[in-house]
Amino acid sequence: MPQHTWIDTAAGLPPLIAAIDAAPWTVLDTEGNSMHVYRERTCLLQVNAGGELFVVDTVALIAETGWEPLTATAPCHALDGLHATLARTNRPLWIHGGEYDCASLRRDFGIHLGGVWDTQQAASLLGWEKTGYGALVEKICAVTLAKAYTHYDWGIRPLDPGALEYAIDDVVHLPQVAEHLTAAIAEADLVEEHAIASLAVTASGWNGGFDPADWWRMKGARELGRDRLPLLHTLYAWRDGVAKAANQPPGRIVNGEALIALARVAPTNFQLLKRSGMRSWLLSAHGEELMELIKTTLANPPELPPYPNHREVDDAEVRRERRLKDWRMSESTNRKATLQVVLPAKSLEHLKRYGASDLTQVPQLGPKRMARYGDKLRELCS
Repeated sequence: MPQHTWIDTAAGLPPLIAAIDAAPWTVLDTEGNSMHVYRERTCLLQVNAGGELFVVDTVALIAETGWEPLTATAPCHALDGLHATLARTNRPLWIHGGEYDCASLRRDFGIHLGGVWDTQQAASLLGWEKTGYGALVEKICAVTLAKAYTHYDWGIRPLDPGALEYAIDDVVHLPQVAEHLTAAIAEADLVEEHAIASLAVTASGWNGGFDPADWWRMKGARELGRDRLPLLHTLYAWRDGVAKAANQPPGRIVNGEALIALARVAPTNFQLLKRSGMRSWLLSAHGEELMELIKTTLANPPELPPYPNHREVDDAEVRRERRLKDWRMSESTNRKATLQVVLPAKSLEHLKRYGASDLTQVPQLGPKRMARYGDKLRELCS
């Protein structure tokens, strides 16, 4: 296992802060427990500060403060000393596929990362077929990484030594990957495009938490009869309550397919409930409650929430979108560049909805694309 400094108390943070402040570059990664609990949290923070390795046991530091993610209304203060250091923009903060890391650190600790340089965004802009961390390490460093701990529960203690080594590997090889990709991005003249993409990663928000209208997005929901949608709405909220009480991900209580089946069949006896595929412990603990809930909902259906983010799309938007997509595909082929290089999806969505009257307001477009494609975009959106 690579030599590293393990930090499990707030008193251990100053050497980490000093190392990051002195380093010409920093690599950062996090591990969470989203697949194992109702409300995930950051469980591990791995840092490579100019070649010096640190692992922060955020579970232990959070415990010091008494912060509880299920009831917290504000971020934890356990890593307050790192805020200014990690917000710096005068040196690269190398990260791979950093949307989750940025969102988790902001959610749990109020940390806003600065200087983010995302290696997955770089590989994607360059048109590389495989952009996962393991694939890049194998291609650039000729090292094959272990995959045994992909679904590991990072909230348990003590950590399996193999899991710890797996986590550290995520920041050991990234400097070599980042240096290689930095040169490739510069050679391809994609520095501005990559900077824009990395800023979008930095701004990523956490999209978790319970939304009572999210059942609309479940596969199979819109194929249910109209009379069964109120039942799905009720079952979705019931499942969340059971999951929260058990501190389990809702999908582990009843998966989406089974929830749709429950709404379709609407079982009101144990025999039908068993056939629906519900687990025995769930039947034992909640069977009577669930049957009563189904009967009550069928007798008095609740009012449905509106479809999330629903809005009417007019014919002009449809035509703009078609023209923009056709042009983007053609330009991508002609330039031998990815669609993202030509026009990011966020830019296309804005242009489709609002047109091109003010290109400075188009997200992720940037001065370079504006100068190159401004007249064409106005033409396509007119």
